[in-house]
Amino acid sequence: MELIEYVKLATAFIVSIGGTSVVVIGLAKWFGDFLSKRLLDSYNNKHEQELEGIKNKYAKELEETKSNIEKAKMQYARYSEKQFESYNSLWKILLYTKRQADMLWEKLEPSQIPAFSEQIRLTKDAINDNLLLIEDEHYVKLILLIEKFEQLQFGKVKLVDVRGYSNENEGISIEETRTTINENKTTKDNYDKLILDIGKSFRTQLKG
Repeated sequence: MELIEYVKLATAFIVSIGGTSVVVIGLAKWFGDFLSKRLLDSYNNKHEQELEGIKNKYAKELEETKSNIEKAKMQYARYSEKQFESYNSLWKILLYTKRQADMLWEKLEPSQIPAFSEQIRLTKDAINDNLLLIEDEHYVKLILLIEKFEQLQFGKVKLVDVRGYSNENEGISIEETRTTINENKTTKDNYDKLILDIGKSFRTQLKG
């Protein structure tokens, strides 16, 4: 066999061995790429599913929050409307009671005292009837106002006695009469100031 033939045979053998290696290497690379892609796709799919679950969870919570906010807004609107009506009605009652107190202050008429006493009772009932709609700070002021009206009522009854309208209190001095009038004047000044303060508080509350 000539040298050239040996060379050809050796070359064919090397090519044969080299081709198999290339095939093996190629298959290994393809399988590695395929496996990596499958793993990456599996991870991505799992990650996407988790993200989708989180997104759906937050979307549901967002809708629930929006729904709760809308309910709260509707409840607040109803409450504000009822409170507006309550405060307006209550303010009219307070003004009417104040007018009766002013009339009793300006001119003492014993026959007016029972009517004023009844009006105080009605005013107190109106406050208690609207208790759920009255702010705490306003309720405190309203009760204090009722106490001032009651003080005026008591002062006027006392003045009737002092001035001799009652047979049980004859011989009371002029000084005591003056003292009682001054006490009633102080009471009137107090409820005048207080009702103005209440009116301002009501106005601020209704403006929101």
